[in-house]
Amino acid sequence: MYFKIAAYSALLVLCAANAFAQDVPPELMLRAFSHCYPGKTGEVAFQDGDWTIRAGRETYYWADGRMLPKSLKDKPGAYAPHAFEIYPDTPPSPALYSDEDIEALRVHGAAESLHLSDEQHYGFQGVLYGGVSRREIESHLQRISFLGKTVSVNRDIAAALRRIDAKIREAGAADTAEGMRIKAFLDSIGQIGGYNWREIRGSRRMSYHSWGLAVDIQPKKQDGAVMYWMWERSRNENWMLVPPNARWTPPARVIELFEQEGFIWGGKWVFYDTMHFEYRPELHELNRLLASAGGPYSVSGTYDRTAARDLHHLYPDGLIP
Repeated sequence: MYFKIAAYSALLVLCAANAFAQDVPPELMLRAFSHCYPGKTGEVAFQDGDWTIRAGRETYYWADGRMLPKSLKDKPGAYAPHAFEIYPDTPPSPALYSDEDIEALRVHGAAESLHLSDEQHYGFQGVLYGGVSRREIESHLQRISFLGKTVSVNRDIAAALRRIDAKIREAGAADTAEGMRIKAFLDSIGQIGGYNWREIRGSRRMSYHSWGLAVDIQPKKQDGAVMYWMWERSRNENWMLVPPNARWTPPARVIELFEQEGFIWGGKWVFYDTMHFEYRPELHELNRLLASAGGPYSVSGTYDRTAARDLHHLYPDGLIP
């Protein structure tokens, strides 16, 4: 059966790890993976009382969002759920947060709440992304030139990034107001981060940078703009109330070009990270499937589609403000 996506308070959906599993229809999520990774995934079926998907030589069970092989499917409590969130059209507006939401975000963002003990099982992601060990993943990397910088990324996204690069440069060459904004954006880039192996201390929680599936575009100067919630939290207890127009943001066309190639932008998360793009084509496909399903799953419906936090990016080891 599907898990119904309901009109919960934003924080009920966004702050509980279990909410990821419960607020996404398992069959549609697995079909989204199947559609986006056809060479690596196979049949989606309902068996043994759960939705399953074939990946590599293994059948993986949804297991309340844990994605476990058959040998572990009855032990979901031993693993944390993965972040299967609905990707929204626009960043959430802090003006809509209730007092309860604000306090929940403040508590949940506190350092002591970040020490999560349960580990995630990465067998399924390992099939999709080229492994789970550092050696496996580094054998899957490719160095490319991207927006004037050299960056190491998973070879599966190298062609997409080259297309994005070409389209951004083309848009920046136009003699229009948008073209001028994009040219200024290109000129402002200070560094771009790609692959960065970092298992979370004391666990096997992996960043999408660890798979080489994310890029961080950082400007030479922030000029007072906010980029990352955790950096802002160190000096501002009301970090969650910083409005989107006070955050550093790439031009809308740049974000759109990334999204057209299957990336999502961290600026649409409640736990915002405006420099961050990661390859998650299944989330775009999930939105399409939800819209096609209609009813309570319709993307144009009334349920809360505010971006859920992605657990992998709560722990920015090696990132220095």
